[in-house]
Amino acid sequence: MAGDDPKSIVSLYPLDQIRLSEAEVTRRVAAARQSAEESLAGARSEAANLKKQAKEHGLLRGQAQYQEIISKAEENAKVIVAQARRRSEEVSQRGRRRIDEAVRRVMSIIVGLEADDRNP
Repeated sequence: MAGDDPKSIVSLYPLDQIRLSEAEVTRRVAAARQSAEESLAGARSEAANLKKQAKEHGLLRGQAQYQEIISKAEENAKVIVAQARRRSEEVSQRGRRRIDEAVRRVMSIIVGLEADDRNP
């Protein structure tokens, strides 16, 4: 073809030279646009993949942190329950001792009153 050789473009009329140059520029622009679209599609695909991976990683990390928090809360709850049981047992023992002491006092008062009643 006449347009394949740069020297032959000079032999064409100026309008034909402009048309050939425009066609070449249009072809280059189309090729650049196609390349840019392919690059953009690749970048979008990679971004979507990275976003998916980040979401999955975040989800796994969040679940691990959640399990850690739950485990700590369960341990704290066990400690609190154990302390409450010990405290409850202490209070219960103290109550039984006080009841026993109160019964002994009442008995000594009653026995003392009975002894007073016998000794007028």
